[in-house]
This record gives sequence, structure tokens and C-alpha cells, in this order.
Amino acid sequence: MDRNTGKYAAWSAVLLAAALLLGVGGGTAVQALAGSREAPTLVIDAGHGGFDGGAIGSDGTAEQDINLSIARRVQALAGFFGVRTAMTRADENALDYDPGRPIRENKVADIRARERIVGAADSPVFVSIHLNKFSDPQYHGAQVFYSPNHADSKTLAEALQACLAAGCDPANTRQAKQADRAIYLMDRLTCPAVIVECGFLSNPAEERLLNRTEYHKKLAACIVTGCLRYGSGG
Repeated sequence: MDRNTGKYAAWSAVLLAAALLLGVGGGTAVQALAGSREAPTLVIDAGHGGFDGGAIGSDGTAEQDINLSIARRVQALAGFFGVRTAMTRADENALDYDPGRPIRENKVADIRARERIVGAADSPVFVSIHLNKFSDPQYHGAQVFYSPNHADSKTLAEALQACLAAGCDPANTRQAKQADRAIYLMDRLTCPAVIVECGFLSNPAEERLLNRTEYHKKLAACIVTGCLRYGSGG
């Protein structure tokens, strides 16, 4: 076993243990979301990318980089459980980017490319990963927002919210909320769809956590656990 393989195996074991401690129902949950033809596809969306960096922390931290780091770990852990996955953004670039177009047109092209990826997936369950920012630095804590277009979106959001609070911040009393219809994908997608705001870059303590790879792994474990709990019906 080479060093990288050993690191991955150790990381997978740690995340598996974390997921089990958070209450995944073992084989039932895996069977519910894992890879038969009829099973859902977990579409993992790393928010922003390329020309659109998203929120910027006080130390210059770009949201897009953290989103991608968490998304990659969600994909790896979901695959460890046998869940079929698809990524919208697999690298640091925006989707369908054309340097000859204005920024507004590239933003529209990017979001519609994400919509097409979801539309091409078999039985998609859409989880979009973002970070929050607010003018008042006191606010902290992950929060999940759900699309109003599918009844299961709320169920998924509540499972994710519970797992994120239990696994990352037991003091977090935030509740899952319906997303604003001004958010294009939450308004347009008809599959179960949520946005996971993993924390506030505007909160100094949370920004420090969000800059740590170990915390990205923890968030990923909570997100996958929530998805599995949703898939198991518990």
C-alpha cells in the first residue's frame, strides 16, 4: 500500500466511523441511496468557480475553493458508501465559460450548465455547497435551504441540518428553511434540491475552521450522513 492509498483508507475509516456515530442506519441507508439503476444520483454542486469566487473572507479566503474541497470529499465518502454521484464543478473553473462574453452572460451560462447536469442525471438529488457571509460577524453556523418544488427537499434539508448541528456545532440552533425563489436552481429544479451553507466566512472563529482541511472532512461526513439518513427514511 503506498502512502496516498494508506491516507485515503485511513481517512475513509475515520469518516465512516463519524457517519455511523451520527446515526446512519447501516445497510438500510446504503441500500436506499446506493447504486442500482433505480437508485438516486447524488448531484454534488460546488458553488461558484472561476471568475465567480463567491464570498471572500477577511484574510482573502475565497468561498469557491472551500466549496470545491468539501464537495470532493462528499463525493469520495458517498462513493465509499456505494452511492452513485455526479459533480457539477469538478475543478476550479466555472462551467461553460467564454472569455469573450460579459460576466453576466457567463453567470447565466454557468448556472444553466449546472441545471443541464442535474437534468441529465438519473433520479437526481441535488446538494449545492456554499458558504455564508453577513455584515455582522457574530453570526455563525451551517444552515440548509430547500427548494419548494419537491416535497422531499424539506425532508432532505432537515436531515442535513440535524447532522450538521450534531457533528459540527451542537450549539447551532438554526433550522432548515425554504430557499428564496430568486435563487435560480432552487426555483427551477423539480427534484429534491437543497443548498448547504456550511458556515460564515464573516465570523472569525468559523472562518478559521473553514480554512482547515480536517473541518472540510467533518462537514463532508455530516453531509453524507444526512443524505443517507434521508435515503433510509429516518
